Amino acid sequence: MLVEGDAFYPRMLEDIAGATSSIHINQFGFRAGLVGDRFAAALIEKAGAGIAVRLVVDRQGSSPEGKSQAFYRRMLEGGVQVCVVRGARARAPFGPLDAGGATRWNLAGLGHVDHRKTLIVDGRVGWVGGAGIEDHFQDGRFHDLFLRSAGPVVAQLQVVFIASFRWLGGEIPLGELDALLPELDAGGAPVSARVLHNAPGKYRPISDAIARMLDEARETLDVVNPYVTDHGMIRRIENAARRGVRVRLFVPASANNWACAGAQQSHHAKLLDSGVTIYEYPKMLHAKAFVRDGEELLAGTCNLEAWSLKRFFEIDLLVRSEAVAAQSRSGSRPRPSHAPAPDAA
Repeated sequence: MLVEGDAFYPRMLEDIAGATSSIHINQFGFRAGLVGDRFAAALIEKAGAGIAVRLVVDRQGSSPEGKSQAFYRRMLEGGVQVCVVRGARARAPFGPLDAGGATRWNLAGLGHVDHRKTLIVDGRVGWVGGAGIEDHFQDGRFHDLFLRSAGPVVAQLQVVFIASFRWLGGEIPLGELDALLPELDAGGAPVSARVLHNAPGKYRPISDAIARMLDEARETLDVVNPYVTDHGMIRRIENAARRGVRVRLFVPASANNWACAGAQQSHHAKLLDSGVTIYEYPKMLHAKAFVRDGEELLAGTCNLEAWSLKRFFEIDLLVRSEAVAAQSRSGSRPRPSHAPAPDAA
């Protein structure tokens, strides 16, 4: 677990610099700036060296056809392949960015924004977290985290990326599959981990996993989330506290979305009445993580609001390990609003 951009961005760039066969990035927000320009330069350099570099970005979050057009033009000219999820357009071109694909109806994709944030290098190292490749995650305005993984679980991340890239009309030669999905050793002290992926449809494993963790908590439950507005999930958090679980909820003191902030704060009184301790982070807490009974950790991109839980593309990593769950205790400590400072963040 790496907390804050000054911890995870350098490690990501190290992994990218060491790539020998492929770099795959799925990002809601990838824009020009101090951080974005460093990543773009690194990707262009690797593409120029013959490494396959592929991106899947969201039109709303990254604006590759709008304000970020020049930024993406530079990457395209440098050999980076880009596909775009256009969940807010009724009609949209099909195929890679600027490939001249025919415009067609996109009614089935409406409302399905791609909120995922992943990086896969050589099919051997995988990253899942809540931050975009944007300056406000580097300079302290937004507080977030990433999980870095190696071993067989990376293949699950890779399969999600391959399916997404091909669904958007991108091409991946069959001859590359062996390199993209290498056989990986779990190592001498393996940790149980599984990728969960919400996509349009009725199968929403992240939403189900969150509900299960809230319902199954026996002793402790830590919920870190910027947008806590879903009535069903809030009831589950209340119920956990009422049955004696020590529940701590970590939220931003002032969320960047005024509607979500208002909706979230309207629930604070009943959460406090049920026994939940609420801590408000002074900056924009943007991380999404759940820690149950000190033995199970779920972290990634999913917020506790209806769009994330039911409509957006989201991706999380579920880890069952006391050692990994304990890493959540070493992150930056929030400023308490409703109780004394906690011993974990």
